[in-house]
Amino acid sequence: MENKRNKLFIILLASVVFTLALTKPALSSVVDSQCSIKEVSIYRWGVRHVAALPATLNVQPNSLLQACIRLKGVGDAPLTLKSKRIALSVNGAPFVTNQALTIRDDDEIRLRLKAPNHYGTHDTVRLVFFETDKSMRRDVFRISWQIQTINNVRQPRVWEVGSDKRFKQVSDILPKLVAGDTIVLNEKEEFAPFEAKFISGTEDEPITLTSSATDAKNRPAFRGGVKKYGWNIGLRGSHYWTIKNVKLQDSLVCFRNEATGTVLRNVYISGCHNGVLGTDYNSGSLTISHSEITQSGGLERGGKWGHAIYVASDQHSFPDSQFQMDNSFLHGNKGNNVKSRFQNTVIAHNWIEPSSDNQARYLLELIGYDGIYDFAGQQYDVNGNILIHRRPGLGARVGGDGKSASRGDIIYDNNLFVVYSDFKYPLIRTFEGLNSLTMTRNTVSYVGDSVPVTLLEDELSLDEWASGKPKITIRDNTINKYVVPLKAIHYRKSRYDAVIVTSPNLIQQPVELTPKNIHQNRPIPQTYIGKIGL
Repeated sequence: MENKRNKLFIILLASVVFTLALTKPALSSVVDSQCSIKEVSIYRWGVRHVAALPATLNVQPNSLLQACIRLKGVGDAPLTLKSKRIALSVNGAPFVTNQALTIRDDDEIRLRLKAPNHYGTHDTVRLVFFETDKSMRRDVFRISWQIQTINNVRQPRVWEVGSDKRFKQVSDILPKLVAGDTIVLNEKEEFAPFEAKFISGTEDEPITLTSSATDAKNRPAFRGGVKKYGWNIGLRGSHYWTIKNVKLQDSLVCFRNEATGTVLRNVYISGCHNGVLGTDYNSGSLTISHSEITQSGGLERGGKWGHAIYVASDQHSFPDSQFQMDNSFLHGNKGNNVKSRFQNTVIAHNWIEPSSDNQARYLLELIGYDGIYDFAGQQYDVNGNILIHRRPGLGARVGGDGKSASRGDIIYDNNLFVVYSDFKYPLIRTFEGLNSLTMTRNTVSYVGDSVPVTLLEDELSLDEWASGKPKITIRDNTINKYVVPLKAIHYRKSRYDAVIVTSPNLIQQPVELTPKNIHQNRPIPQTYIGKIGL
């Protein structure tokens, strides 16, 4: 009897141990229970659409990482998936490694991978698909997965950098940085350009680059560009940086963003072919606040245009990213002042004006992704801005630039359009494709004589609207009798009253402005930019 009780106890103990083993894994785990749908269809020339998994950042070393994707657009010929480092499961089958798997349209692929075993480590893994259709231009298709472990091996500290300090340049301390660190530069000094590669903060503890300057004129400057690329400051896979109270000047690209969680605040940017350049790949959220960008952009030798701000987001690696620019002063630039291909864009409380150079183009160009992406539905919110319209500037273009249509939504709310009498173009024109455009509570004011001007010129055909018909709302704006609310190129507005609203608008003489009014309220160049208003 005693032996039976002992055996029963042993069995129960073993059962408890086994249960605990199942419920308490040896590795911490980051689980993505949602399956990301990836469009991999052939878009042209026998090449598939670009795809990637959402980036996984700030995970603990040795974590067990899991993800899931569902492929669309594989076609009649299946793909062969091979991977050496990742455990894979297709449509619920057991996980396997180092095996060739057949992938068809709408297959669900689950991935399992162990994170690197060190803090602050970057890793890129790739799913490699081989084409079975031999007519394809490329026989290999890859989907990458960016992974970074958290960069917090120690407590944050402050680094002082300058000619009289232990560290003379930012590059001297880059390998030493961890999340939450602050770099303080000497005021008035000039520093060498640098590139930060895979050195990240976190959302709660960003890496901060600032200066000791209390007067805007004394901000330290970065001039010139790094070897090979010509970037003044470049962030490559270096996420969650805040850069403030400095100057970036005189290079091919003043600031290059290939990261997420980037903030530029109280930054002066001048004399660059591209003032701020955000990449199509590996880039996420970006904020520009209380900053000045001038004397940048234009046409370089070889026919390539540069812009004051030209940014995009990688919706694969960093879904739902946002570009925000607020309380900033853009002036004296060639090309476009702001050209955005972001998934979400907010342009709020800025002063934007064209230069007098013949290479001045659009104040705002809010457009679709590059053609290699198959995304739709970008969101653009333009509110509370002062937008100066005079020749040779071109107003704004929304929808697309000839590469791909946004097919998303544009909102202009509570902006002041300041029109000089020599301006002859539409304030806003559509191009290529949208879902909707809404204009509310805006004011059109003149400097000098009132002249006929079109608030919105719609150049889209009916099939270029995402719903097959225009979705336009123009209401509660303050305009005078010289302003045409809507000019439609390809259709008669009266046929679409259900989806086009152009009244009521307040038809009265807005507040008249003079060059003196503009000058008195215009932000002062090369100072700290405060709250933008008129």
